[in-house]
Amino acid sequence: MCTKAVTPSPLVVGGSRAVAASIATSLARFGEPALAFAASRGIRVVPLGGSQRYRDVSASLRRLGVDVDAWPVPPAGLFVVEERTVYLRSASPMTVAHEFGHALDCALGGGVYRSGYDREIRNAFANARDFVTPYAATGLDEYFAECMRAFVGVNDPHSPWPSATRERLRSVDPPIAAYIEELFARAFVDP
Repeated sequence: MCTKAVTPSPLVVGGSRAVAASIATSLARFGEPALAFAASRGIRVVPLGGSQRYRDVSASLRRLGVDVDAWPVPPAGLFVVEERTVYLRSASPMTVAHEFGHALDCALGGGVYRSGYDREIRNAFANARDFVTPYAATGLDEYFAECMRAFVGVNDPHSPWPSATRERLRSVDPPIAAYIEELFARAFVDP
């Protein structure tokens, strides 16, 4: 059996080789143009070590006194806008792709979430009658991140949610599917 070696992603900072390779595999689904776009805008992906806490690695979270590690269920990953950094407690494909969706949202917005001010994204969210995943319905930024994840078709086999795929996205939310398709066709190729 021959397996293709995964090239480490320059976006991934730290972590073991195995973890970095797993993250790179998930990131590769976004395509080289999107990865290069993110890198050119200072996006980083930092996996946490076994005993590391988010506040141990994020100066912004420490400064702001935000202790997500103390939440009843700490997040598997999070994106810190101020640092343009994805922090990952889990390297599950779904977590990596979702958080990278946030990173692209920030990169597209020049340091703030584009989804927060882009009228087309906001209208798509406000007019949505169905969502690609239940989590996409929880807020504008989560909507955009989940739609990005669906567009590249990254899922975890154990997730109770419906598979987030490009086909499902086109079916349940044609306006945002067309918007994201245009991003991948133009914004990441010719920024």
